[in-house]
Amino acid sequence: MKLLAVLVCSAVLAVATASLAAHQETFKGQVLSVERTSVRVNVLDPATKAEAPRAFTLNAETKVLRGDAVVTLASAKIVTGENIAVTVDHDVDVNLALVIRLDAAK
Repeated sequence: MKLLAVLVCSAVLAVATASLAAHQETFKGQVLSVERTSVRVNVLDPATKAEAPRAFTLNAETKVLRGDAVVTLASAKIVTGENIAVTVDHDVDVNLALVIRLDAAK
């Protein structure tokens, strides 16, 4: 019976560890440029407080939010210098933007 309990606990721990390895990360910064299939962002590294340019790929499944509203990339009218948050999934592609969040329209 103890062996069964140990095996079950080991299996739960293995699943929990795999879940921790699968994660999303959000990068915050300012827009450097926008293309039809990519956006370049001056990303702030929270650990070092240094900024570095980074390019993110966009596809048809990239969700774009302007404030709380879901919009198309074209209607978002992203401009150079505005604040942006880009969420990626390390298990899919660290450069593919899953979600882009922008400040609400003024």
